Amino acid sequence: MNQLPSMNFFTEERMLEFWGYVRQLLSSVSPMVMLAVALIALGLFLVIIINTFKQAASKNDDDDDEIEVKHY
Repeated sequence: MNQLPSMNFFTEERMLEFWGYVRQLLSSVSPMVMLAVALIALGLFLVIIINTFKQAASKNDDDDDEIEVKHY
């Protein structure tokens, strides 16, 4: 029987080269990715804070009273 020659793509040298490229990519790209995620999170946080203040300003504080208060 004729056997096909085996080709080993994942040699130690190639894996070291691959992880070197991954490390370089992460060290050069990750600050930009983290900055983008931080800006998006800040934007969402500001929207939540602004909506909370708007809702609190439009709500009458006397609506939550459990007792009846008469103003003379």
